[in-house]
Amino acid sequence: LIRAALAEFELPLEERNLHLELDIPEAPFWVQCDGDRIIQVLHNLLGNALKFSPAGSTLRLSLRNTISLPAGLPGTWAVRLSGSAHPAGFAVISLADRGPGIPAEEKLKIFEKFHQVKRDGKRPGQGTGLGLAISRTIVEAHAGALWVQDNPEGGSIFYVVLPAENVVLDH
Repeated sequence: LIRAALAEFELPLEERNLHLELDIPEAPFWVQCDGDRIIQVLHNLLGNALKFSPAGSTLRLSLRNTISLPAGLPGTWAVRLSGSAHPAGFAVISLADRGPGIPAEEKLKIFEKFHQVKRDGKRPGQGTGLGLAISRTIVEAHAGALWVQDNPEGGSIFYVVLPAENVVLDH
């Protein structure tokens, strides 16, 4: 799904002179999901990173499989996700950008419908403020979590956590 989502961003990344560091395992692992909806989430996150990152900067997209809940998971999500068994752990997708970042007081609000971080007026190509709200709804419908943290290098890191599935081997 990640590779499918990235396919549509090759040219826009090149046009903006943005570099992509991709860190995903060679062997796939599985989550039970509606693939089209998860690609929609990835498109939204990649589109935002593309829109708000300065030309020449680097985006970092990674995928990890972890047994425990990831560090930094906001408390409400941690309580919700720890409430049921996840024997195969979690798929953790992170997308780090070098954009302007998101002020602390806006980190929860950006996932509300029609909310946008106020900057020096409206930017060209700025959307309606629905993408992150829709993305969070999709991820929640998959029993997962979507949140943002500060990137220590500047910018933001968006995280998507979905319950992982056991790999089923053909007999």
